[in-house]
Parts: sequence; structure tokens; C-alpha cells
Amino acid sequence: MIQEGTQGLFFNNTYNTIVTDSAASATQMATGVLSIPETIGVDYNGKPVETLMELAKKKGKSIGIISDAYVTDATPACFTAHTAKRGNRRDIARQQIKLGVDVISGGLKYFNTDENQHLLEEATAQGYQVALDRKDLNKITSGKLLGLFSEAGMPPAVEMYQHPQIPSLWDQTKKAIALLEQNKKGFVLMVEAGKIDWSAHANDAGGVLAEMKVIDEVISLARDYADKHPGTLVYVNADHDTGLGTFVYHHLDSNQAAHKTEQGEMLYGGNTYYADFRTYKLLEKQKRSLHSLAQELHEIPMERRTPDYIQRRLSEGLGYVVDISQFDNVRDINGLFKQLNRLYGLSWATGNHSAAPLISIAYGAQAERFGGVYHNTDIFPRLKDAFGWTERKK
Repeated sequence: MIQEGTQGLFFNNTYNTIVTDSAASATQMATGVLSIPETIGVDYNGKPVETLMELAKKKGKSIGIISDAYVTDATPACFTAHTAKRGNRRDIARQQIKLGVDVISGGLKYFNTDENQHLLEEATAQGYQVALDRKDLNKITSGKLLGLFSEAGMPPAVEMYQHPQIPSLWDQTKKAIALLEQNKKGFVLMVEAGKIDWSAHANDAGGVLAEMKVIDEVISLARDYADKHPGTLVYVNADHDTGLGTFVYHHLDSNQAAHKTEQGEMLYGGNTYYADFRTYKLLEKQKRSLHSLAQELHEIPMERRTPDYIQRRLSEGLGYVVDISQFDNVRDINGLFKQLNRLYGLSWATGNHSAAPLISIAYGAQAERFGGVYHNTDIFPRLKDAFGWTERKK
């Protein structure tokens, strides 16, 4: 992760809501105007607004979008399309090809539907090279890229070891830079680690940690590129918070306190657990997303949900033996995972988005423009200023 650079704090409310969805937030970042939830690249009146990528294209820059979700989802869509409903993903896919985005890379969803059966043919006719796996990606050395590596979003980071044919977000970003930098006029690249949000919706701390490591690697790649190419700006932020998850201390009953002590974990005041740093090591062992694991357990008939069976499947998914002997009603899968979080000292306020303010980090050329407290509608004009694209009044 970038340790240097300029840090800022920003808010992301929409035109008429305190909490945002990904579509409104990304629209506001990409256009600099207030929007409303569920809309893509339009203002709060539904009027299409020029995006950062469209302006960059006019300036002769190469442009790219990458997402480990699917490339027609909210964030990449808002930089490259306009529609009143974020669910119009087939139309979004067509708009992305029509715009001529030089690198489109992520999940295949909505590029191969019946309604879009000719879209890949059209993309090929326009010069796109379609890559469906790691080998295809490695073969491409110039030109336009349409990388479609999974049916929907990429697999969760904790499960990527099962899919060696799928290039990582780092791999896709590395290739995108190599292609885009061939334009002597420069490039603008938007990279989304969208599955951080997915894991947080599931209140899956191990999943969030793994996804954060993915974006950490990408940020390091971008930082190193900026160091070698003066004039490059790296800007990092989130579109919103999900879950409001954090470590908190818990007061334990006598049985729970005795169990923690037997496990060698430190308590204070006799029964207060302040969370143990060793928890991070446990979270790093996780092999399944809690969302997919919960789905699997929900499908098991109730008579087979014995404590032994639940503990075995949970231990396999977490990558270590987890003791659920102190849990209540382990057949209640939702309650099971809440108790698992409590075991770690974790607390989640919600499975939805929150209005928490967000941290941004800017690194490289003009990074100082992104300090202080601001709103996400300020991102677009600050980027234009940094790139020298702001038209000055005479």
C-alpha cells in the first residue's frame, strides 16, 4: 500500500440521499455532478453528463477499465456509459464497445447474452482482441483488448487458487498499462477491486482481507510505474463503505472466558476480550468465501446439519479447525456466522452500505490537489486540473 502521497477525506452523499449506491457514487466521481442511486453517467435529472473517460478520449488519450466484478457493473459502467437504470447492462456493454474503450477487462456477464449475441463479433470487427483466459492475455502485445475471464465476477480472492487459468487483477492491470502506454499522448486507466464490497456485504472479514491484499498489489504496481514515469498521477479511493465492520471488545460469560483462557488468549478484567492479533493469521488461512459457504450449508437438509458436520465443513472452508462447541444453535447458519465473528472480536453494524466518510490517497504528479476534506463530486474537477484540462475563463 502507498505509504507516501497526499491523503484526503471525502463524503459521497447523492443529490437526495445520505447513503449512496455504487452507481450514484461512481457517476459523481466520473462526472463531477450530483446524481441519484441506480443511475449510470447521468445527473439527478437523468441528463447524460460527459465522463472522465469520454473527455480523455477527446484529448487523444487511450482509456481502459478493469474490474474483478463484471465490466458492465456500476463502477466501470459509470465511466463509460449513460443509462437511467444500472440494470441495463446489455446496453452498457454495447455503449462501452461503441465508445471504443481501448482496454475492457473483467467478467463476461452481459457480453454473451442472446440480446448481445453479435456484440463480440462487432467488437472483433472494431479491432478488439478477445482474451478468455491467462494464455490468451499473454499473447496480446498491442491494440485493443476485451478481456472476459469469468461468467460473472471473478472468483473470490480466497478461492482464486482453484482457478489458475484466470489472470489476477494485477495481471490484468500490468497488461493494460503495457497496451495503453503505447499511446504517446498518455492514458487514463480505472481499476476496480469490486469484490471488497461483495465480501463486506457478507460480513466476511477473511474475504475482505484477501480482497484488500489484491488491491494492495495493484496499488504497488501503479506506484512503481509512477516512480519510473514522472508525470503519472495515481489516485486511490473507495466509492462507499459497506458493513461498518471493526474489532470491538466483548464481555464474555464464565464458560466463554474459561474457553478463551484455555486457548491461550489474553483476557482483561477477568472476562473482557479485546481481540487478539493472531486473528489476522487465522483470517489469512481462509479457503472459501463465507457467502458461498453459507449458501452451501443452507442447502443441506436440517437433519444433516449436525454439530460435527457443521464444524467439519466450517473448518474446511476456513482452513483451520474451528471450535464451535461454545456456539448456540449451530444449525442456524446466519446465527452461526454472527457467532464466528464474535469469536474473533469482530462486529458488523450492517450488511449494507453506510454513509461513513472515506479516505483517499493521491501519489505522483499533482497529488497535492487531493488533500483536505471534500466531496466525491470534487474528484472529477480536481483530476481535470491535475491533467491541465480545465478551461480557464478569459
